[in-house]
This record gives sequence, C-alpha cells and structure tokens, in this order.
Amino acid sequence: MTDIQALRASGVEYLIRTLWALVVVIIAIVIARATRGTAVRTLGRHRAHPNVVVLLGNLAQLAVLVIGALAVLAIYTQGSFGWILTSFSVIGLVVGLSLQDILRNFFAGIYILVERPFRIGDTVQVDVHTGTVEEISFRTTQLRTDDGREVVVPNATLMTSPVVNLTRYSNRSATLTVTVPAHDATAETADALREMLARSDAIARDPAPSVKLRGSAGGRATYELTVWGPDRERAAGDAVAAIVASGKGWDVQTP
Repeated sequence: MTDIQALRASGVEYLIRTLWALVVVIIAIVIARATRGTAVRTLGRHRAHPNVVVLLGNLAQLAVLVIGALAVLAIYTQGSFGWILTSFSVIGLVVGLSLQDILRNFFAGIYILVERPFRIGDTVQVDVHTGTVEEISFRTTQLRTDDGREVVVPNATLMTSPVVNLTRYSNRSATLTVTVPAHDATAETADALREMLARSDAIARDPAPSVKLRGSAGGRATYELTVWGPDRERAAGDAVAAIVASGKGWDVQTP
C-alpha cells in the first residue's frame, strides 16, 4: 500500500513538473519569436547586411530557447541541475578557448556587417594593403589590389588596425605650392590664384580651393594651394596647368 501511495505521489509530482515544463516551453517559444522579430526590425532600421539580420535574429531566438531548455532541465533535475550547469560551463569554456581566434574573427565580421564602416566596392587601406572590397564574410574580408592580387584580411585585424576608406567621400584633396616674387605677394595674388583654380571642371567648388601664404624669404613668397576633386590627380594637374597657362611665370610644385 505504501508503494502504491509513493508511486502515486511520484506520478503526481512528475505530472506537475511536466505541466510547469509545458508552460515554460510555451512562454519560451513566444518570447523567442518576439525577440527574433524585434532584432530583425532593429537591424533592418540600421540597414545591416541581410545575412547578419537573419543570423542575429536566429541567434537571439536560439538564446531564448536555450534558456527555456535550461529551465525545463532545472524543473526535472532539481538538485542535480547545478552540477549539470557547471559541466556545460566547463565544456563551453574549453571550446571557447580552443576556437578563440575563429570566434574573434566571427564576431568582428558581425560588427563590420552591422555597422558597415565600409561596403563592397569601396577602396580601403589596411596596414600596407590597399584594394577594393570584393567580399565581406563572417571571418574574412577580401580585397582586390590594383595589380590584380587578392588580399584576405581577417576581420579581427580590421577591428584592431586603422582602416582608411579612400572612397567614403566623393572628393579628395591635393596640395600644391606656388612660389612667386615677394613683391607679388599681395591680396590680389591670392584672388588671382583662386580665379585660376575656379576655371577647372575637375576642381570641386565645395569645398572651395584654399590659398594660404606660407612664408616669404630670399625675395620669394610661397603659397600653399589645396584643391578638391573626385580625381585628385586630375584636380592637381588642372591646377598646375591653369597656373602655368596664366603666363605669370610662377613656379608650381606638387608633393
């Protein structure tokens, strides 16, 4: 009789645990779907890469489901749950340490695809490498150099090294120096230089060309000219041609 009562009590307890487990599962599924939807909408507003939107949405959903699974496991194991959780933690730590380089590149790739400091087609400079971004994956970024080489850069390197995006802005600057006789170093000279630079279509109007007097010595005055344009070499070349064509005989030099 005692065995029957113990069996009945055990069955009731198991039934109660099962009901609680079902409640936890239902709640976890609802929260997981809501979390995924929120993550997808938030990343969509930030114009993150579509692959990252799907990945992070699924990871957010998976994280909630894992928490729900641990809650169900705790309901059934009770006293043994602490030991089981410790075992999982140790296993996770070992796996994390063994894959730390891969995980570092993976999370760096997610950051790049979410924040998008550069995009496919941009020309970037990383360390000694300069090239056009061909592909951005979760582990590496591929660059194509001007001489046709492929450079595979680990994403973790992009997080720890300066990255220069050479095409982020439409105009780039070029600097020239113009040397004139000291008696010509007047306000009219600066205006004349600006007028010469304004005649070229390759030189941007905004930002406007800059003309600064840098010094005067030995009967000569030196002006520093800064011009902007989509093609900095063409802008500099047009600036030199315009000053030479003026016939004033001023000396023009480029760095």
